Amino acid sequence: MKIANILNHFLPHQIAGTEVYTWALSKGLQKFNNEVIVFIPNYGETFNADYEYDSINVVRFAEPSVIDRSLIMGKRIPEGVDAFKKLIESKKPDIVHFHELAGSNGITKHHIKAAKDAGAKIILTFHLSGNTCRTGNLVYKGNELCDGMIRTKRCSECYLHSKGYDGFAKVLVPFSIVLQKIGLDTTNWNNKSGTALGTAYIIKKLKDDFNTLINFCDHVVVLTEWYKKILLLNGVDSKKISLIKQGLPFITTVSKSKKYKTGNEPVRLIFLGRVSPFKGLHLLLEALQSLPESKISLDIYGQPSDAEYEQRCRQLTAFKINIQWKGVLHQRDVVATIQDYDAICLCSTFSEMSPLVIQEAFAANIPVIASEVYGNMEQIIHNFNGLLFRFNDTDSLRTQLQRCIEEPGLLLQLSKNICPVKEFDKVTYEYQSLYKSLIQI
Repeated sequence: MKIANILNHFLPHQIAGTEVYTWALSKGLQKFNNEVIVFIPNYGETFNADYEYDSINVVRFAEPSVIDRSLIMGKRIPEGVDAFKKLIESKKPDIVHFHELAGSNGITKHHIKAAKDAGAKIILTFHLSGNTCRTGNLVYKGNELCDGMIRTKRCSECYLHSKGYDGFAKVLVPFSIVLQKIGLDTTNWNNKSGTALGTAYIIKKLKDDFNTLINFCDHVVVLTEWYKKILLLNGVDSKKISLIKQGLPFITTVSKSKKYKTGNEPVRLIFLGRVSPFKGLHLLLEALQSLPESKISLDIYGQPSDAEYEQRCRQLTAFKINIQWKGVLHQRDVVATIQDYDAICLCSTFSEMSPLVIQEAFAANIPVIASEVYGNMEQIIHNFNGLLFRFNDTDSLRTQLQRCIEEPGLLLQLSKNICPVKEFDKVTYEYQSLYKSLIQI
């Protein structure tokens, strides 16, 4: 088979969960003697270009679109769609596998339609929840986890809250719904007032785009049980959904000489991930402020994605002798590195799909201290193989960290309950079987 994997960026230029997942899948599919190509946009350029990464052919298709409000709001089609369609028509893949969508000049529903029109079988793997949530975090008004069903009134209230209009929502939402029902799209006004009044239209567009997306796809894949429930809640046919759970791209054997905290030595914590508000490093740093430096330490590994946020976090660590910044850790070295710690902290402020770092921690046989969001709760059982704290709650996190200090055997006991992780070869096999079944239809 010839398979084209589609996403917005790829290794080595951007290293994040979706890129690593696509790389691992591509390498695994090559073992089945498939021809694998990766397509990504060549942002800001009028020409195609290609390169090779780890024996994977990566084609960057021309994407010269100038980003403006009309593109961000989905009012016009990215210019690169034509170049993308021509690539699909010339390469003739049997399967076109989309791994993410984005607004603006990234991969969109228009690319999926172009691939569908070219005659390929279309698969979409949901790595994020943005296709069913306008804020992208599945947290209603920042206070409670959302069930994920797209509802005009409720979603409008949450969206306005995220934009700072919470105080006006009681007036704006009903008025916005009326404007949407009579067909007046105020988002065309090209200003903040028009956007606020057009909230109901924005939510309706989200739902319409989602339904269109599902119709274009021959099949969709979810990584978790919780997101499968959300798709079903939004009307997706169960026969069109496959659950293929996350696997670990790199397997590393845990050292037999690994030491666990059992006495008076400090609790050794590690943070691993993007230095961004979404990963919640600030919550961890704030929680550590009042804990004794001699009893607990933290090493931070991560790539900054927000300079202002990184500066804020560094200010919180400026005079802390027990907190060290360690730079970026190569994916291949993650498990071998984190096995030297007592626990990893995952302070997500949004509902991550299925964080790879949990699998990496479990492969290293160390427990995870994580926020109570869907993607974390599906893998971590509180007081069994990890610890959970209320999301966006520094005090709740501090309580769990205090327990680690005061209960010396806690983390060791949690580590004994960690189960073996799924290897990515099994993930690849499940996709290979799915591809074959689609081609035979």
